[in-house]
Amino acid sequence: MDRIGKRLAALFAGGDMADRGTALRRSFAVGAAVFAGAFIFCPLYSASFAVMGVRVKALEDFVFAEFKWLILFHQAKILAAYILLGGAAGAAAGFCLHLRCFITGRPLAARRAVRPVALYCAALVAAMTLADMRLHPALYNEHFYARGGIAAGLQTLVTHGLPGWLVAAFRAAVCAVFMPLLVALSLRLAGALLRAARRLPRRALAGAALIAAAAVLFIMLPFGHNEGPNLIIIAADSFRYDRVSALGGKPGLTPNIDALAAEGTSLDDFHVQLPRTFPSWYSLLSGRNPAQHGIRHMFPSRAKLRAARPDLTEALKKGGYTRSAVADYAGDIFSRMEGCFDRVRAPRFNFTTLIRQRGLEVHFLLLPFLQNAAGRRLFPETRAFAQNSDPSFLLDDIGSEIDALAGRKRFFLTIFFSATHFPYAAPYPYYSKFTDPAYRGEYRYLKINNPLRETLITPEDRRQIEALFDGACSAVDDAVGGVIAHLRRRGLYDNSIIVFTADHGENLYDHGLDLGHGEHFRGEYATHVPMIVKFHDGYAKKVRIKRYGGVVQQVDFAPTLLDILGLGGDGETAGISCRDVLEGRTARIPRVAYAETGIWFVAEGGQFFQRMRVLYPDVSVLCGLEGPEMDVVLKDEYRDLVTIAKHRAVFDGVHKLVYMPTRDGVRYELLRRGDFEFKDRARSEPEVFARLERELGKTVQRYERVSIINGLFIPQGGR
Repeated sequence: MDRIGKRLAALFAGGDMADRGTALRRSFAVGAAVFAGAFIFCPLYSASFAVMGVRVKALEDFVFAEFKWLILFHQAKILAAYILLGGAAGAAAGFCLHLRCFITGRPLAARRAVRPVALYCAALVAAMTLADMRLHPALYNEHFYARGGIAAGLQTLVTHGLPGWLVAAFRAAVCAVFMPLLVALSLRLAGALLRAARRLPRRALAGAALIAAAAVLFIMLPFGHNEGPNLIIIAADSFRYDRVSALGGKPGLTPNIDALAAEGTSLDDFHVQLPRTFPSWYSLLSGRNPAQHGIRHMFPSRAKLRAARPDLTEALKKGGYTRSAVADYAGDIFSRMEGCFDRVRAPRFNFTTLIRQRGLEVHFLLLPFLQNAAGRRLFPETRAFAQNSDPSFLLDDIGSEIDALAGRKRFFLTIFFSATHFPYAAPYPYYSKFTDPAYRGEYRYLKINNPLRETLITPEDRRQIEALFDGACSAVDDAVGGVIAHLRRRGLYDNSIIVFTADHGENLYDHGLDLGHGEHFRGEYATHVPMIVKFHDGYAKKVRIKRYGGVVQQVDFAPTLLDILGLGGDGETAGISCRDVLEGRTARIPRVAYAETGIWFVAEGGQFFQRMRVLYPDVSVLCGLEGPEMDVVLKDEYRDLVTIAKHRAVFDGVHKLVYMPTRDGVRYELLRRGDFEFKDRARSEPEVFARLERELGKTVQRYERVSIINGLFIPQGGR
């Protein structure tokens, strides 16, 4: 033991800092040790596991028992990142001490450098954490604010007390210590390259220069010509219709989306068919109801995904379009939409991703160093952090993707922002843009997912949550402006169809409707979304309307686009083309829209819809793991039960009929749209009730193989 102790002492304190090699080696070791200490400290804070906000002890035991090797390997990777970062920080501090010895001519024993190097490494961790805590406070909420006491006071001080310039100056001052080492390394590299170049024959040198110039030209110059028209869908998860300022929302909230609306057309009564992300995108791109394309919840099997080939993406492929998707956190679906896109930049969702994500989340002292492109490449699971969906991160990927597509003949680009999805974790300055700085509740930086506490929400909490959502909307709007600016710079704006929409809306406790989307059909905040289309120059001159107030379904989008582009779709669709309306040949198309719910993630809670449904287990029981990649899919034994339990609705421009299977039988509500007292009018307007009930039955039986037993739609081996 004494021998080991002496070797460790020599490793950390042997020699003199006047020797450059000694200074770098000893300081690297000290920095690595400090960061290794941070690695040990973080998991001691928290190491729980949850799925969709549901924490189950049995699930945690399963994870640690069945995936221990994955956890160990991932933690080893995280430890390696700590050690390399800490070593680099220690080396930078040690090099500065070496320069001091060189300049002053005074030696410094390595043992006396241990403390300042260690203190510098600790200061670097503190500076990076505090700076990123100010920029992305939701990422650190679990580790600071949610713990209360001194930890909560520290985060509050950083985000709402200290001047931003002071936090930034602290980080800049600490990071400046790296500059001498970086300069020295750059000079050594330049010197080595210069010496190597001098040894080369002139012909070889000229050849190398020619190859380098050709490489630069290959990267910078497009080798194709974009003919267009291109199709670009910009969507934001959960973005409500009433948050677009130009459509009656809060003044000044969405200036960039407003500008797009001013140049295009808005379909003002546009509704989704299933307000969950996965099914919604398939309905948008296929023109088919969920029962037709088969994606009826968030956990489809691979077989279902292979069978669901949307008409729009298939027709665009045949039309010579390069199909691309760029998304963050909630856009993990695009990595699983088989055959729909040629290029995808999106996180991957499966059970192993959840494990890696949680394994990294607990290392909050490492996260600040990963908030860059290199960090996201090294740890791809950072792209799936719900509490870190900063639109500016996605803009980098979008810009490079547009650059890559600019030389293609024509392209279809899907962009999906997640900041407006629960938990509304907008970055600085957006999280504080509309919130009350005096608020001290648990939702200061994000909406924590705890369904059992929803009935305890106070009026102050509701205002705070709504303000966080508005801040996220503002962040997305600025990102939309960035996308449009980049398209203009590349000369692609005029010859592109540009769409702004959402996969679904959101309930924000309005009129007693609770929080979330897809749980019920009272009100319209979950199904009513913006649909703004700026057409390409070749077609824009034919458009005769700026705003259309008739009912339009999400399934109408693909048939309309295919009609305008002159591309035919295959198979039966539930949607129709709105081209005649756009070109002024028809004033209004009478429509009765259809919608259905997906899966309820939790089996309990005080919300009203929990009392008006057929109960089944929570998502941790409903779902299993499929294939080598451990995709989370709905178990076959629950498929029919989930389908039977679905709430459904049909509605026209005035009325909505809601079908709700409950434990006591089927319950109907006939509501007038816009009536926020939700008065059931089935008895007072029996003709309307009968008409919409027939419409519901006709729609369900047209697209599904069902039997109607005691008023319930019972699957009979659906299509």
